[in-house]
Amino acid sequence: MASARLIEAAGGVLWRQALGGSSVEIALVHRPKYDDWSLPKGKLEPGEPPVLGAIREIWEETGHGSVPGRPLGETRYLKDGQPKRVRYWSMRAAGGAFAPTEEVDQLVWLPPREAQHFLSPDRDRGIVAEYTRDTDSTWPLLLVRHGSAGDRSSWSGPDSDRPLDDAGREQADLLARILTAYDVHRVLSADVLRCLETVQPYANQQDIAVESEPALSDAAQAAAPAAGAQRLLDLIDAQDSLIVCSQGKAMADLVVAVCAAYDVDAPGDPSTRKGGGWILHFAANGKPRLAGLERFDPSELTTGARRRTTSPGG
Repeated sequence: MASARLIEAAGGVLWRQALGGSSVEIALVHRPKYDDWSLPKGKLEPGEPPVLGAIREIWEETGHGSVPGRPLGETRYLKDGQPKRVRYWSMRAAGGAFAPTEEVDQLVWLPPREAQHFLSPDRDRGIVAEYTRDTDSTWPLLLVRHGSAGDRSSWSGPDSDRPLDDAGREQADLLARILTAYDVHRVLSADVLRCLETVQPYANQQDIAVESEPALSDAAQAAAPAAGAQRLLDLIDAQDSLIVCSQGKAMADLVVAVCAAYDVDAPGDPSTRKGGGWILHFAANGKPRLAGLERFDPSELTTGARRRTTSPGG
């Protein structure tokens, strides 16, 4: 018998500064169908990136916009006999107002530790506990690998001029949707055409220029790896959210270098599929602190395919 299909869902800990600004409070919603309090969350739409589904569900259930921060983990359980996974993020409230609906009839803002008493111990309570472990606000560095660009052997010109193919342009368009969620207003790219084309749809959408960053290409990384890592660390020291598009080999080295610089364990596999990348979440109380790290893979969502090993070549 075939295994039951996994139901995918997403949500978040929607937070805001409490009155006076010295602490935070989080939103809980009441669902009359179940007569319980929970974090805002819901089922993903077909092909919907999880973080975008979390933002949509928070909007639908609370009336508030939100900006994603560090990942808070996931819960798994059976829903009517089917396995269900719900992924969560810290979500900064970004304006709005609650209006009751048939699905959610009440919303309350509570200190995180108090909110835990109202939540299911085997589901949302653990997510709030993870949020409570580190409530500092964060800003993101989105380190993106360029999209699909065909085969290197079939391109007769300089490799740095090899453009995205049709699949790569589709990945760039989907990537722009995801990048928009993070409200980033500075974009840098290695001096490689396929890198520039990967972030150009987002830059066009935001009406900002893409800055060329030669030190972050595969070729530059191979020639002077310390220089590329230092350039990225200098950018982080500016404490400004940004997007950086690079190539596969350079990205893996850069992820490891940043983790080492901030005394955080690097991922066991720092590779990235084309069109995907890493989000590094930094808390800024003086010197930046790496508070969270997550891989994202929008290219997987364009085809519905299972995750594959990163293909060779930049």
